[in-house]
Amino acid sequence: MYTITTERPEDGPAIESLLDSAFAPGRESKVSYRYRDGVAPVENLKVVARASDDTIIGTIRYWPILVGAAQKPGLLLGPLAVATNWQAKGVGAALMHRSLDMAAWARHTRVLLVGDYGYYKRFGFRPAAPHGIVMPGENPARLLGLSLSDGALEGCAGPIQPWRWVRLGSDGLRAA
Repeated sequence: MYTITTERPEDGPAIESLLDSAFAPGRESKVSYRYRDGVAPVENLKVVARASDDTIIGTIRYWPILVGAAQKPGLLLGPLAVATNWQAKGVGAALMHRSLDMAAWARHTRVLLVGDYGYYKRFGFRPAAPHGIVMPGENPARLLGLSLSDGALEGCAGPIQPWRWVRLGSDGLRAA
C-alpha cells in the first residue's frame, strides 16, 4: 500500500538517496541535469509516493524551461524514480498520472522529457523531433514531448533552454 503526496521540505535526503540508487553514479553529468542547475523545481509539482510506513518509494519533479526559438514556457519532467522493490507495481504510472493531472490543472501546456519512448508513450508522450524541438547534446530520439492543451507543441521549433529568473526591481520578474 502506498499514497501519492506532495514532497515535504524534509524529504530531500530520502529523495537524493532514492535517485542515487535508481540511477548509475554520475547521474548529474547527464545533459538534462544542465537544465536543472541553479533552477528550483516547480514547487507545486514535486510529488512522491510514500509506503505505509512513510518511506519514500518514488519521486517525480518538473523544472521550468523555455521551448524553442519562440521561448514558450514549458516543463522538463524528471527524474522519475521508483525504489527497486516497488517497481512493476504501478508506482511510476501513478506518479506520472497524478503529476501530469496536477500540471494540466495548474495550466501548464507542454511537457518535455528525456527518456525511453517505449515506457512514456502510454502517457501520451511522442518524439519531439517532428516538432523541431531539440535539446542540444542529447540524443534526439530520447527527447519526448506531451501537449497538455491542443497544439501546445506546434510553433515550438528550436532548442530548449533552462528558465532562469532575474528580479527587475518594481517591474517584477522576467526570464533571463
